[in-house]
Amino acid sequence: MALELDFAKLSGTDVLDMAIAIENEAEIYYEQLADWVSDGDPEVRKFFGRMAGLERRHHDQIVAERERLYGDAPKSNAEKVSWAVEMPDFDQVPNDATLLQAFEVAMESETRAHDFYAGALDYVTDEKISALFEDLMRAEAQHKKLLREEMNRHQL
Repeated sequence: MALELDFAKLSGTDVLDMAIAIENEAEIYYEQLADWVSDGDPEVRKFFGRMAGLERRHHDQIVAERERLYGDAPKSNAEKVSWAVEMPDFDQVPNDATLLQAFEVAMESETRAHDFYAGALDYVTDEKISALFEDLMRAEAQHKKLLREEMNRHQL
């Protein structure tokens, strides 16, 4: 479960450092989903691997924006915390997850990520960060679309 945040109390670097950590977590969890379905359809494994790559690109995009806006400003402690925004609820996912369960986990994670960026937008005052988060919010919605399309392709 994601932590409750008061975005109004966070600096621009705090918010960006959180987003960097969240996208890093998302990449790891897609890689884990790929491992979970490794005995199944190799195309699904490749799909989850591509999703991990998309999350890595988000991570890199946020890192670049942070560097552009804040240079070498000290990092916050955000990277030391699991924000659980795109992290699956591992207690609800069996080790032998079915293909449908893996996709449902991914869909729930993308919904939480979308909601995180939407919630942050209400408090971010820097226009450049707002624009970045709007892009990320749209990207998370696009990820859900990709997941739905892949689920349909596999008749799930």
